[in-house]
Amino acid sequence: MNLDSAILLGIVAFTILAFAREWMSMDAVALTCLGLLLALDLVTVEEAVSGFSNSAVITVMMMFVLSEGLVQSGLITKLGYRIAEFGGTHRMAALLLLVVTGVSSAFINNTAAVSVLMPVAIHLARHFKFSPSKILLPLSYMAIIGGTCTLLGTSTNLLVSSLAAEHGKAEFTVFEFLTLGSILFVVGLAYYAFFLGRYLPSRSIISSLTRKYHITGFLTEVRVPANSKLIGRTVLDEHVSERFYLNVLEVIRGKQKITSDLRNTALLEGDVLLVRGNVEDIVAFRERYGLLLLTDIKLTDADLSDRNTILAEIQVAPVSRLVGSTIKEINFRKRFGSFVLGINSTGHMIRDKLALIPLKAWDILLVFGPRSRVEALDGTDDFVRLGETEVKLRLSNRWWISSALIPIVVLSAAVGWMPILKAAILGVVVLLVTRCVTMQQAYRSIDWAVIFLLAAILPLAARGRSEFWALAESSVGCEEGSPREFPGTENAVRSSPARA
Repeated sequence: MNLDSAILLGIVAFTILAFAREWMSMDAVALTCLGLLLALDLVTVEEAVSGFSNSAVITVMMMFVLSEGLVQSGLITKLGYRIAEFGGTHRMAALLLLVVTGVSSAFINNTAAVSVLMPVAIHLARHFKFSPSKILLPLSYMAIIGGTCTLLGTSTNLLVSSLAAEHGKAEFTVFEFLTLGSILFVVGLAYYAFFLGRYLPSRSIISSLTRKYHITGFLTEVRVPANSKLIGRTVLDEHVSERFYLNVLEVIRGKQKITSDLRNTALLEGDVLLVRGNVEDIVAFRERYGLLLLTDIKLTDADLSDRNTILAEIQVAPVSRLVGSTIKEINFRKRFGSFVLGINSTGHMIRDKLALIPLKAWDILLVFGPRSRVEALDGTDDFVRLGETEVKLRLSNRWWISSALIPIVVLSAAVGWMPILKAAILGVVVLLVTRCVTMQQAYRSIDWAVIFLLAAILPLAARGRSEFWALAESSVGCEEGSPREFPGTENAVRSSPARA
């Protein structure tokens, strides 16, 4: 084994370990490996950027946009709800929903299918009064299995097809994997129906969000007495947030609840402040201004929700631009007009130092604020609303265009009318021209982490392949020129003549 091979094996080992231990995000690991290949002259600059022009990577990008068009049409959500309603028993309804999930993910991005149908699954659990834990995990798995049924189902299928073409093999057809994928899909459904659905843990639904996040000890009310130094002053004037690390969530003045522009609201005698913070900070705040703690009042969801204010859960969307940013960096309170009281990150309830916690995809935030502002979060691409809001089962005006495009793209590629990449690009153009999807929505729909992961890891795969054939040639004593039997390897072998 020469020096190049040893270095390459070290980079591959680092990559696998970094992926497994999650030292960095997967796209960051791939870019780091690409940087190492460049720094050690194992690939040229042209080879390093070749992944960004790979047809499979561009096809994946176009399929993200086509999936967004179908999501925006509302057809999948409407279909999911209708099937769930006609399911009869909860087990049959769950099976039908899983069928919809698998079929959808065979033609659109898995993440898009899961994010669209997850609220449907939660609605189904509430309608039939069973734990969401019995449907959400199977929903994810059936989306993965459904993606194995077609060439378009996952980015991996497209990538392997592209690599096969580069090596002189015929590209895979759209339904190349249908037989095996269908068998796995049927087995998965049967496994859920007869085994998994019965033995999945039934985690009880905690109806009270304040109990779920254990925040009652962090929320309390204080009254401003006649002799308090806060009278006539504002929260901003006294730098309450910076000095005591407290958030004033609401000012109750008689029967009026003030929830907007709290920082600039002058406080009056008798005002009751709803504050959030640690016990030590609350006590220090009370002593500094002579406030009265209303310790005999235990706050519940009903106390925190009325016609104008609401306590609700929102989930960070996988395509959110806020992933990786902290609550403080986002300036959440000013930007969205509401407060974050707790974070559920992969099952871990975070209630302290929320402002410094970087947000991750699928994190669930417990927010409190004006009802209109909290409900408006569901209309953004950054959050998915969980809880009270009913999904609007209304199709878009041009839903039939978005719904017809993916079958047309699939049919065009399946019968050989045009390559899958050409069909996908033309489909995206139709979406943009007909305004089914805006350019901004198209940009946001692309999971750039996946694109950078694929594009950055391809040079490592190409270099590893060339080293493999070079070692095979030297070990078996192949005749000169024999590597030409493996198209695409000879250029990579020659890319570093000094190290050969």
